Amino acid sequence: MIGFNLKIVVAAFICCIHFGYSQTNEINDCKNDILGYFDTMEKVLSPKGNKVYYMKYNTSTDFQESQNTPSSSSYTEMLIAENKILLDDENMKVFGDDKDVFVVLPKVGKIYWNNSDPRLFAESNSQKKFLEIERALLASAVQINCVVKNGLQHITIIPNDEFEKKSGLKRQLLEYDLNSKRVVRVENLFNTNSRIKKQVVIYEIIDYKSTKKIKQPLEYIFRGTELNVAYKNFEIIDNRKNK
Repeated sequence: MIGFNLKIVVAAFICCIHFGYSQTNEINDCKNDILGYFDTMEKVLSPKGNKVYYMKYNTSTDFQESQNTPSSSSYTEMLIAENKILLDDENMKVFGDDKDVFVVLPKVGKIYWNNSDPRLFAESNSQKKFLEIERALLASAVQINCVVKNGLQHITIIPNDEFEKKSGLKRQLLEYDLNSKRVVRVENLFNTNSRIKKQVVIYEIIDYKSTKKIKQPLEYIFRGTELNVAYKNFEIIDNRKNK
C-alpha cells in the first residue's frame, strides 16, 4: 500500500504544476521564480463536476548497490475526477471513489478491498504536503542552478546537510518545458542511507480536458455479484471496517 499512496501523491502534485515562465529570468532570481510557481499551484483546484485529468508517465527507480535489487521501470496511466481515481500499470491497478478503494495485484492474483480515505480526495491535501516539502527544500538549499537547454528549463536544487540527513535527498532536478508550460521530468538523487539511489518520473501526457471517463470502482471489479472475467480466479482480501 505504500507504493500505491506514493504514486498517487506524486502524480497528484505534478498534475497541478502548470504556470507561466519567462526566459529572461536571471539565475539569481531562480529561487523566487520557483516560489512563485508554488504560490500559483495553491490556486489550482482538483477536477470538479464532469472534468477529468489524464496522465501518462514513466517511473524509473535505481536502488543502492547494497540492496541487491535490480532497477525497475513502469508506465502508469492515471485518471482523476471528482471523488474518483484510476491508476493502471503492469504491477498494480487502483480503482477508487469516496466509498471504496480496490488495489489489484495482477501478478499475484489478489484484490485488496478497502474503505476509502476522505483525505485521498481532499483537493488541498497532496498539494499542501508537496508544497511544504518543496518550500523546506528550497529554504535549506545551498545551491540552486537554472539553465535553459533546447527549450527546457533545468532547475537543480541541492539541500543542506540537515535536510539531506532527514530526507536522504542529495539533489533534485526539475525539467520545465517552456512551450507547454509544465514540468515534464523530475529526478531525485538519494544518499547511501536510502534504499533508492535515483528515481526519475517522466510525464508524457498531462491532459486537463480529457474526454476519458471513470466508472465506479465496483464496476471494474464485479459484474453483478460475480467477479469480472479478468479477475475470475483472483482472491479478494476484504479490509473494510464497515461492510
